[in-house]
Amino acid sequence: MKSVRHQFKHWFNNWLDKRQPKARTVTLSQKIIYILPSKFGLWYILLLILLYLLGTNYQNNLILLMSYMLFSVLLLALVLAWRNLHGLTVSCAPVLSAYAEEVLMVPVSLHSPQPRQQLQCNFSTNQPPSILEDNRQQLMVPLPTTKRGFLPLPRLTVHSYFPFGLFNCKSLLNLDYHYWVFPKPLATDPVVLNSDTSGSKNNSSEDFDTIRSYQAGDSLKLMLWKRLARDPANPAVKHAPSTPQPEPDWITIPSVSGAALELALSKACYLMIQLEQRSKPYGLRIKGTSISPSCGQPHLERCLRELALC
Repeated sequence: MKSVRHQFKHWFNNWLDKRQPKARTVTLSQKIIYILPSKFGLWYILLLILLYLLGTNYQNNLILLMSYMLFSVLLLALVLAWRNLHGLTVSCAPVLSAYAEEVLMVPVSLHSPQPRQQLQCNFSTNQPPSILEDNRQQLMVPLPTTKRGFLPLPRLTVHSYFPFGLFNCKSLLNLDYHYWVFPKPLATDPVVLNSDTSGSKNNSSEDFDTIRSYQAGDSLKLMLWKRLARDPANPAVKHAPSTPQPEPDWITIPSVSGAALELALSKACYLMIQLEQRSKPYGLRIKGTSISPSCGQPHLERCLRELALC
């Protein structure tokens, strides 16, 4: 049973790919708009059939007239549902990232020269859909993340029950975008800085006791004015020697696999975030690849992407 379901799903996805190949921006046309009756619509059609059978069986013109009127409303709802989606242009943000097991909010843009009614968007049936309100052109659609990596954006479902809830008019869009999922940060031992700051305050006063000759560009605030008054020919300034840079930390991913690898990646992700918050340089060694120590948001993004692709 599972194999049959998997084969049907595979065939259905291939059929959708032929009708709408991957694209950054998609304009809804008749070829990619699908209309199915809703649950309320099925009951409505059943009532319509019963009224028609009763009218023909008892030759009751009033019941037949009622069935014809209800059928006209059904056709009108079908046309209006199609027009509500036809011509709508859909796109989303090009670069997205999140940590595993988080819900990523994807900004989806909907552009149309005409106002649209009751539009809903979602990536997964398990998540509540995002509803477009007040004729806005952008909404945030939740996307649950489970595994790490550089993943393609799943199909975006744009649908509507407008006007009477009789039909579910939808389009399954294959947007050509990818998003990053980094390992879930897992708290580990606190990061210990290599530099010792316990005696910094005491050393600062001693550092400024060092005296050297004045050089062009030195701040006048460091000038020893009393000594200058005694010996104008040899001006001197207070000298503060340069503070030694802290030793960089190296984060090494061991050669493991399975659950042990995921645990190591989660701990490494947590350490990177902690070191970045302290503005302390760090490097990464992973599967024969070495990233030189540095700090800053671009460096953090590069290291996290290496973890995601491990």
